[in-house]
Amino acid sequence: MNQSPSQRRPPQISIAFMLMLMLIFSFISAGLFYASRVPAIQNEIMMLVTGEVPETTEEDSARVAQITFVMFTYTSPLLLAGFISTGMAVLRWFQRPR
Repeated sequence: MNQSPSQRRPPQISIAFMLMLMLIFSFISAGLFYASRVPAIQNEIMMLVTGEVPETTEEDSARVAQITFVMFTYTSPLLLAGFISTGMAVLRWFQRPR
């Protein structure tokens, strides 16, 4: 029973895969948001766009934003893996035979 190329079904994406992709992209966008708040990265973006760097006077808040970004960058893959693993364990627990 051969199917012609025009009668093949298009590939389908499961709901779980779509939710996982949305979760990953939300973590990426949160990382980009935190990166945009780090003054060193803001200065680099301003240098690319305008060609001049604004003077920085807020040293303490700049350091807090940079530390927050670094901690988010280091911990988000571990948190994401733990969240997905816990979600899959709960899903398997609900789907087990009774």
